[in-house]
Amino acid sequence: MSKRIACAMLSLALLISLPGCWSYRGLNEITLVAGVGIDLDPATQEYLLSCEVIDMTTSQTEAGTKAKLVESRGKTVMDAVRNAKKKLLNKLYWGNNEILIVGNELAKSGKLDNVLVWFLSDAECRETVDVIVSEERTAKDVLTIDGLDNSVVAYEIKKILDDDQSTVGTVESVQLYRAFSTLKSEGRSLALPVFRTVENDEETVVEADGEAVFKGNKMVGRLSPEDSRYYLAAVDGLHGGILTVSSAEQSDPDVSLEISESTTKSSYSYSEGKLKVTLQTDTDVFVDESEADTDLLDEKTTGKIEQRAQKMIKEKTEGVIHKVQTEYDSDIFGFGEMIYKKDLKLWKQLKPQWDEIFPTVQVEVQSKVNIVNTAFLKHS
Repeated sequence: MSKRIACAMLSLALLISLPGCWSYRGLNEITLVAGVGIDLDPATQEYLLSCEVIDMTTSQTEAGTKAKLVESRGKTVMDAVRNAKKKLLNKLYWGNNEILIVGNELAKSGKLDNVLVWFLSDAECRETVDVIVSEERTAKDVLTIDGLDNSVVAYEIKKILDDDQSTVGTVESVQLYRAFSTLKSEGRSLALPVFRTVENDEETVVEADGEAVFKGNKMVGRLSPEDSRYYLAAVDGLHGGILTVSSAEQSDPDVSLEISESTTKSSYSYSEGKLKVTLQTDTDVFVDESEADTDLLDEKTTGKIEQRAQKMIKEKTEGVIHKVQTEYDSDIFGFGEMIYKKDLKLWKQLKPQWDEIFPTVQVEVQSKVNIVNTAFLKHS
């Protein structure tokens, strides 16, 4: 009997020690944040917070999900977040946040890491939130419009980012933890996707618009969507999209090749004080469209198209790398990181002068394109 009592008392003690849902809050007690924009007031250096929050006052069954904008400001990010409560019945809840939009002024200010640290440190905010840069005057400008497919623009931006690399191939999804890790890494600079607002059927909508180039904490330039495609090719981040090439010499592009799979391998050599980086791209494509009067079942014809695509990838990838080297001097390609991981002794030798060395690095791109499907059938 005493053994049974002892077991019962032990079980009771264990049950009491279980925390249960001690921090549970109902939907009526929280304000769900879908997306947030952070700007910097150039006059006061205060942070300007713009939160897209889910409107819980309307029936979502009848009207769909709707959003409202909540604004506040503060001397720090936390100060701005708490000041938002002055306008709200409930505190902001960050567990549902999808997007962090960095304003142009803030991106150029050198304070990006301060913002990222707060969101990484907050107990509710997820480290997988996507980080983007606003091409507009402020981050708020992106959040104040309705999405084309979704009334909550943060959800629309998130979906565009998730799908782009496999369908369009012009921006790279960069999550909060990865952005901060890159800022603090050895031998790699940060690149973030850029979004802008455009007119579409007499409405203003959001659109992905290439990559922002950072050096340290500061944005120093931008890459167009076309340049961004070949930046992605250089960093093994190109997994989809369309390549338009010519079927004949000195003619306009008339063949569309859809990227099925693409990989990039990188290596380097260092001799007599000179550094050379070699990138080997291997791309499988489908012929999706051809305006040319050519026989796509003929191996010679497809072979020539492959050669022109290879030449285009080589020239444009080398061109983007040269542009970043000469105009921005920012190693967004991770050449220094590659050396750091493979030869720490050499990296310690190069690191103090890396800003001077990086623009002089010789880069060679070796491209291979394989047409694996032409969408044509042989006649029986």
